[in-house]
This record gives sequence, structure tokens and C-alpha cells, in this order.
Amino acid sequence: MSEIIVVGSVNIDMTCYLARWPSVGETVTAVKSTSSLGGKGANQAVAAARLGGDVCFIGAVGADGFGRGALETLKANAVATTAEEIGQHTGMAFIDVGPDGRNIIRLQAGANGLLSAQTVERSAAQFRSAKVLLLQNEIGIEVSLAAARAGRAAGALVIMDPAPAPVPMWPAEHFRAFDLITPNATEAGVLLGQTPETLQQGIAAARALETSLGCGVIITMGELGAAWSFGAFSGTSVCPKVDAIDTVAAGDCFNGALAVGLAKGAALDAAIAFAMRAAGIATTRRGAIDSLPYLTDLDGAEA
Repeated sequence: MSEIIVVGSVNIDMTCYLARWPSVGETVTAVKSTSSLGGKGANQAVAAARLGGDVCFIGAVGADGFGRGALETLKANAVATTAEEIGQHTGMAFIDVGPDGRNIIRLQAGANGLLSAQTVERSAAQFRSAKVLLLQNEIGIEVSLAAARAGRAAGALVIMDPAPAPVPMWPAEHFRAFDLITPNATEAGVLLGQTPETLQQGIAAARALETSLGCGVIITMGELGAAWSFGAFSGTSVCPKVDAIDTVAAGDCFNGALAVGLAKGAALDAAIAFAMRAAGIATTRRGAIDSLPYLTDLDGAEA
């Protein structure tokens, strides 16, 4: 049984790198294009495994070549899986990366949209030794809530990355099913009504969200770092200085690394600092899975 359980999405990422952003109706030629395993759930699982975590992924793929390839890639990255094959195509993500490394992502849920709470219930044995459960908003909220109940019953810390930002917004009782949420600044703005632009605003936003939603909050703020509020603890962590070229999967890397730190008994601030270092490295590499660092990559990395 694994210490870190990830219940979530698995996609095939189709990525185009652009020299400039096109206008509406304009066609531009990509500098480069790639296809690889992605999906926030799969990304988090691989990130955690590469950083030394003992990881099990629960999700759904299509009964197609993409699905079989996705499961093989997870296995090759030391991720145990209980993913089901569903009579729908494997989820797809279409990603455009601009010259500054920022991205636009379009999703087609495919098999991810058919993942059910029953799948989680059939995998209940996987939760018995779980210390951390990772969730994201690329699967149905009822599936995530079922997983949160199983995680809580096992004594695991339940972490939800509410990305993409929920539309319509979840009621407060959904958020109380999670111990921590990890929105980025934009998602925090959707939840709060005002986007934090500095780390001090981030702390204030995290405290306000914790009060209103009933769960701890870590707000990731890109090159600035992160701000958090969790019970009696609040603070900030400054992002390491890196030459970022691609932010795809950086947030997933952060969550996977955070889970590893917490599963190994690190204090929250130390786990966040570890996660910031890992995510910083991910932004210096192109792609989703290809950008995710190994534990040895953090040796000597700037803190």
C-alpha cells in the first residue's frame, strides 16, 4: 500500500510552442510540437514518485492506444495504478506555450469525465496506509468527495488543487471535505473575488479563504512564491530565482512535491519550501512529464 494516493485525471498532452501569440482568426506556425502523458492527476503522481514518494494513482483511461501508453508511462515512473479502462477516448489536453513560457490549455475530459465514485470505493484498500491524498478539479467533484471521505477515514491529509477553478463555484461544505487547497493566485481571485498580487496580499487572501471555506489554503503565486494559512500557521515562501521557459505542470509539480514532504513528516513550511524548489526547476524545462525533476535534481538547487 502507498503513502501517497492521487485520484485524478490522466490526459495525452498535445503541445505547440509559439514564437508569438496569434490574433483571433489568425494562423501561426508552431516552432515545435510534442505529445506526451499529462493530466493534473498523472503529473502530480509522477512528480511525487520522482521525488521519492511511494505513490498510487487512481483514475480512468480510454480503451485505446493513448490509454495503454499512459499506463505504461506511469508504471515506468514507479507509480502504482488502479486505473480503469472506460469505453471512451483517453482525455486530451491541447496546450499552446507562448514566447514568455506562459500557456493556454484546452481540455477534453474523455474517460476522466466517466470516472465514478464507485471506482474509488472499489479501490478502498489502497487508502489504508495513505498519509496524503492528492485531488484536482479535472474529474467530477463527487468522485473527489468520495476519495476525500476515504482519505479522511484512513487518517490521510487531503489536499485539493481547485484547478481549473470550479464553475459554478462549489458550496462551502465541499471545501470542508479537504484539509488543504492549493489554488494559484488567479484561482484564489475567483474564490475570493480579488486576486492577490503580492505575498503579503497572498497571506491575507489565504487567511480570508480559510475562514470562509473551512480548510487550510496555500496560494501559489508564480515567480513570487507562495503564501499560506493553515490553522495556527501562516507565512510565505519566496520562489527560487530561475530562468523559466515553460510553466506547464509547475503547479502539479508543486503539489506532488508538497505531498512527498508532508508524507515524510516535514513541517508545513519546510514542505512548501521543498515544493517551491521542485516547481522552480520544472519551469526551466519544456513539457509536462518531461519537466518534472528527480530528487537528485534538487541537490545543489538554489533554495
